Amino acid sequence: MKMAIVHDYLCGMGGAERVFQYICEEFKEADIYTLAYNPARTLPYFKGRKIHTTWLNPFVQSMDAFRWSFPVATHLMEMIDLSGYDLVLSSSATVAKYIRVPNGRHICYCYIPTRALWQTGDYFGGSWKSKLIRPFLSYLKRHDLQAARRVDRFIAISKTTQDHIASTYGRDSQIIFSPIDLDRFVPSENRGENYLVVSRLEQWKRVDYAIEAFNRLGLPLKVIGTGKEEAKLRAMAGPNITFLGGVDDEILAKEYAVAKAVIFTPFLEYGLIPLEANASGTPVICYGIGGITETMIPWSADSAENDSATAVFFYEQTAESLMAAVSQFESAEFDPARLVRHASRWGVPEFKRQLRQAVETIGGTA
Repeated sequence: MKMAIVHDYLCGMGGAERVFQYICEEFKEADIYTLAYNPARTLPYFKGRKIHTTWLNPFVQSMDAFRWSFPVATHLMEMIDLSGYDLVLSSSATVAKYIRVPNGRHICYCYIPTRALWQTGDYFGGSWKSKLIRPFLSYLKRHDLQAARRVDRFIAISKTTQDHIASTYGRDSQIIFSPIDLDRFVPSENRGENYLVVSRLEQWKRVDYAIEAFNRLGLPLKVIGTGKEEAKLRAMAGPNITFLGGVDDEILAKEYAVAKAVIFTPFLEYGLIPLEANASGTPVICYGIGGITETMIPWSADSAENDSATAVFFYEQTAESLMAAVSQFESAEFDPARLVRHASRWGVPEFKRQLRQAVETIGGTA
């Protein structure tokens, strides 16, 4: 059986790109397609694979460029010739699901129904971009629904995503949780006093209220990540906050291991960063809504059963709510070994096994 695998675009180094790497590793025989590919901005693994792109490739070499290309990109993905494949597995948060598979089956591993279309207010905030997209929103949503109807089977990354697929697309889905590479993370005995944020610095990630909270707390905070909000966040930050920019995997693992706790601010359908923190023996202080409730176990001052806790939750995306959670965290205790054991449930081998089994069941032997 001839198989292809498709990703939205390969111009970044986020969680979806890491998951797509694991998909590519499992299906080595499959051909790879994507809207655009920038080897300098994404994971080194893809340099060893042949990547088929569209004619937009020279123009879409960053995440910002992709956002501007989105309406055109959806049509270009539909134009990719996949008529020679018996099975296509797409890895999609945006445009990969728009592909057409005329002579085979299409399985979509879905991170979330397109956030910019279905969570427009949260994604853009009150920016001018929100106003710009609104006149086109009805058309873009209809096109997105048409693409979803062509998918033969959805696989969701979490129960939260499964609920979104059901409410947005009216489709059932199977859940296969996204994994983390446990071999990348090792706990350290030399834990420091600084807190850590790991995030793309974009408006919807809501790092802003973490900066405000730590300005007021005066506690040391390190921020790993880059993005269009970086200059604004740096300007907000006090002298106790250090921006490390983009870092390689080795430095990231070290910072996870020595951090006092990782701060996780966004509403997400999942979130690999809290699991990576736990795999490093580090607890999390997180906004406790959405997919985070499927992977993290909250600590409670009123509970006598905190041995299994992995995080302190807060429930409002405000500096005040986060500050209260940090104060609560200071009185909590977490066992690094227990955190590591908790994270071990989300390893890559189990993800690959489940995905292979799903592909063989849905599409025949791959």
